[in-house]
Amino acid sequence: MNELVFLEPNCLAEIPFTTSKLIAENGKVEHETVVRLISKYEEDIKEFGILRFEIGKIKGRGQPEKLYKLNEQQTTLLITYMKNTKPVRKFKKALVKQFYIMAKELNKRKIDRSIGKQAREALTNAIQSLPSSPHKSMKYKHYTDLVYKIVFSKNTKQLREEYGITSKDSLRDYFASEQITEIERLENQIGVLIDLGNEYQTIKMILSKKYLMSA
Repeated sequence: MNELVFLEPNCLAEIPFTTSKLIAENGKVEHETVVRLISKYEEDIKEFGILRFEIGKIKGRGQPEKLYKLNEQQTTLLITYMKNTKPVRKFKKALVKQFYIMAKELNKRKIDRSIGKQAREALTNAIQSLPSSPHKSMKYKHYTDLVYKIVFSKNTKQLREEYGITSKDSLRDYFASEQITEIERLENQIGVLIDLGNEYQTIKMILSKKYLMSA
């Protein structure tokens, strides 16, 4: 199945959408026809959210193309204004399925993220129980980087650069549910190893040997 529903950036706080270009391609009509339809019913569509768009590159001497990004409700409404042809009906069914799958994935990520907070709290508590030292405040960062290195082969800074976000944004809003589950499992392991009296270098060696060297 072709990808019809997107999340840009791949963030938990973002709203899934499809594009006017995809609606045109799958409905077997010209993109300009879809754009005119959106313009005609713009006020109706705006009732279901901000009407987002981006300007494409200019082709030849023509005007730059406007590409609309429509959420599920906006797309559903727009399709009702289109002729109910066989391609449109087929596209509508595929679109409904993909919006449902995306909603299910986002809901699972929210649940996993909520559960993952417990693992982070356990790790934080384990670190806080350590004897005071000048470097104690940096330990959480070191353990987080270790976990991300295992899961993504990148540290926190590299992941933020990849997603184009700052330290004010929640990096974990960009992770898939299976990645959050893996992070939670590793943080639980680290918490147990800290409680058993292991130092950072020992924990790093244990986890690296188990996950990185065997990869």
